[in-house]
Amino acid sequence: MGVCSPAVERYLTGVLKNQVDALVSLQAKSGMWHTLVDDPGSYEEASATAGFAYGITKAVNMGILDASYKGAAEKALDAVLGCITEDGIVEQVSYGTPMGRESKDFYKEIPLQPMPYGQALAILFFMEWLNDGGK
Repeated sequence: MGVCSPAVERYLTGVLKNQVDALVSLQAKSGMWHTLVDDPGSYEEASATAGFAYGITKAVNMGILDASYKGAAEKALDAVLGCITEDGIVEQVSYGTPMGRESKDFYKEIPLQPMPYGQALAILFFMEWLNDGGK
């Protein structure tokens, strides 16, 4: 990375790897992640999936994570592509998930609809995926 001490770099790399390991263990069979990542009873959500997969792909492309993580991103790629209409609209995006609610049911009832951040996160993910030729 070059902008921080080796000790800080090792620490941050370890934190990232631990977070990604946790996320990968929670990825649904479809390749998506749930809006409440640790609750398979909540709906699968495209913007979170695209955002997580972007981060994983970026870290692999930068050499921070090894290529074994690319499989989770590839599953997410197929899943997010499946959420795109013929008109290019990313569906299966939460209308927004404000913080601080006490009930998980609140989050499960947030409607799914196209949102600008869903489009943006999908584009970021696709561009990063293409950055290395999808290897």
